Amino acid sequence: MPLPRSRQLPWLISHLCAPTVLVTALLMFTPLRFPQVSWPHAFVATTFTMLIPWAVLVWARKTGKVSDIHITRREQRWPLLLTALASILLGLTLMVWLRVEPVLLREVLLILAGLLITGGITLRWKISIHVAVAAFVALHILEDRPYGAAVAVAVVGILSWSRVQLRHHTSSQVFAGAVVGAMVSLFAFLPMSG
Repeated sequence: MPLPRSRQLPWLISHLCAPTVLVTALLMFTPLRFPQVSWPHAFVATTFTMLIPWAVLVWARKTGKVSDIHITRREQRWPLLLTALASILLGLTLMVWLRVEPVLLREVLLILAGLLITGGITLRWKISIHVAVAAFVALHILEDRPYGAAVAVAVVGILSWSRVQLRHHTSSQVFAGAVVGAMVSLFAFLPMSG
């Protein structure tokens, strides 16, 4: 059944700004932001942080374990969040063994922090993980660009609108997601060792 015209744009925005899309792009293109990071290491980070959890999500959708690809039903989220957690921890172990660049480790640790915070909240209340990830990624990559903060706020605002229009979240749920994503992006300013 086709979407009503009023929901087509929110649906498109929601899919283009899905956490999987944003985090995959963030990690896979890390060498463009940090030339010291090798492309093979970026691929390893992307595989364990996003591609393996995404494959499990697609399998869960095909087998009916989740109702939709965005896991809009809160009670269906926790098994997939645990899968993502296990995959990220396994990936971090491999990355340490491969001696990947510290900046790439930091990127994955920031994503892990976001997963733990939003995962903990979503066990009790349906926070918008879409908006949390978008706020984190937008602020993280645009913070030092001219008008970066304004662009990040615009991206988060448009995505928040789309999630509310689709009735997947309330205004308070997208606001909470934006706050969590912004807070996690601030961890990037902590000094790195190594």
